Amino acid sequence: MMLKNKASDNQPDTVLEIPKEIGSITLVNGNDTVALCDVNNLKIAMGMDDSPLLPAGQIGAIVKIKVNKGFVYATVRELVRHDVRTEDSIGPVKHIMMYLDYLGQGLRAPYAPTGVSFDRGITDFPVPGQLVYEVSYDDLEAIFGDNDTNHFHIGTVFPQHMTPASIKTDSMLGKHFAVLGSTGTGKSCTVALLIHRIVERMPKGHIIILDPHDEYASAFKDCGKHFDISNLRLPYWMMNFEEHVEMFIGRTDSAEREVEVDILRRCIYAARVDAATSLQSEKITVNSPIPYKLSFILEFLDNSMGKLDNPDSLASFMRVKAKVEELRRDVRFAFMFSGMLAHDNLKDVIKNLLRFPVEDKPVSTIDLSGVPSEIVNVVVSMISRLVFDFAVWTKGDNSRPILLVCEEAHRYVPNSENTVFVSARKSIERIAKEGRKYGVSLGLVSQRPADVSESALSQCGTIFAMRMNNERDQSFVEHVMPEGSKGTLAALSSLQNREALVVGEGVRAPVRVLLDKLDENKRPSGGNPSYSEDWQKEIEDDSFIVDTIENWRNQGR
Repeated sequence: MMLKNKASDNQPDTVLEIPKEIGSITLVNGNDTVALCDVNNLKIAMGMDDSPLLPAGQIGAIVKIKVNKGFVYATVRELVRHDVRTEDSIGPVKHIMMYLDYLGQGLRAPYAPTGVSFDRGITDFPVPGQLVYEVSYDDLEAIFGDNDTNHFHIGTVFPQHMTPASIKTDSMLGKHFAVLGSTGTGKSCTVALLIHRIVERMPKGHIIILDPHDEYASAFKDCGKHFDISNLRLPYWMMNFEEHVEMFIGRTDSAEREVEVDILRRCIYAARVDAATSLQSEKITVNSPIPYKLSFILEFLDNSMGKLDNPDSLASFMRVKAKVEELRRDVRFAFMFSGMLAHDNLKDVIKNLLRFPVEDKPVSTIDLSGVPSEIVNVVVSMISRLVFDFAVWTKGDNSRPILLVCEEAHRYVPNSENTVFVSARKSIERIAKEGRKYGVSLGLVSQRPADVSESALSQCGTIFAMRMNNERDQSFVEHVMPEGSKGTLAALSSLQNREALVVGEGVRAPVRVLLDKLDENKRPSGGNPSYSEDWQKEIEDDSFIVDTIENWRNQGR
């Protein structure tokens, strides 16, 4: 029976009063501790359905240890039979060694709603002989259940699923986050849940989702603006010089490449200087976002070729000119190279993509599935760099934080140096390393965390880890986890769908969460096909093939 605090009728019952113990500490070190528990005490507690206390005799359960200053909270990592006498090993289990990982420390707080003030970290370690107790719902509420304007709920705490799990908004966004897990575990739904909860709390946010499979348009049709190649406008002149090189020259290792790069550099610089009539030329660089005309580039190349003394040098000029003309003609690249984009529309691009003003649609979903594969690297790099550079140069009261969510992060921020996504990787890694200073938050999403840039992933202060069966991915996640709780990580392969281990800055302590189920109209599209149903039905009308071919040829749905 839990004792009550009788100091005042106006004060809440405190949960720091001692319930019946389940064991005592036998070993202590700086990372974890071990308790010897009586099986009968555990069985009694597990059989009391109406008890305000939560059973401790299973992996992942939380217990508390009485110390001089309140309680130390810990999670159960491992349970091992312990026989005090040799003859006890034959009969039923009487004692269990319980291996525990520290969560934090709770102090008496009579005027707090739960009676407990919880802090991560331990200032008063237990000593052998101190008693171990089960926790109450109020204990879990004190640790995980904050509900002020700086928190939002995403689900319920394992194992009873009665206590809401809260995320600290500023801590999660201010220090980046990652959603990781095997295919089919619910990563996209988790991302949608997080963003919906954020938007519910903060409807004037600015959120951009890089969506390689066009999954999120349906999830945010009520609060988002959708972009694809039919309405996306990214003028070619917004590219920096590295992106120009990848677009016009590529990453070949030919002997002439350096010559072509030098030719392109002179072209771009001259074009920007010619177009910037109101700026001093010494302030203009090859990377300045100044609109220029492709016709100037072609004219510059023609004039340069006319001045050559050595005809052998013509080949490099001709290759650059041919590429410019090719991109100019290709209708697939119209969202970048249309003649209408030669004027200065940077303000409109920023307003649309970054949602200024929000107008009840704080989310921008950018469908990359229709972007030609040979330039998707440049497009991702441009958008990421636009977000970062705009934040860097925005000053005063109008400065606003921006969240960039990168789906399929292993594609755009790969761990390998030998990749075609060099400029995209560089732009996103820069946000990971420096974005916090300028109010740019990064969310990385991947089913192959071992293939994501360690430099970027290690900057994510909060990690939502869903089920992972691949040992390489598990070990990599353990390596980049902001806090390496062995007990927490051990559960990665045993998580169910919609379950996640949440660790890091966004939570007060590592927690296993059953995520809330979103309404159908708020979920991403692209769920698993139902082979057992679809392959039972015949398609009588084949006209859909014509429509599909039309979409295919037009590069749009």
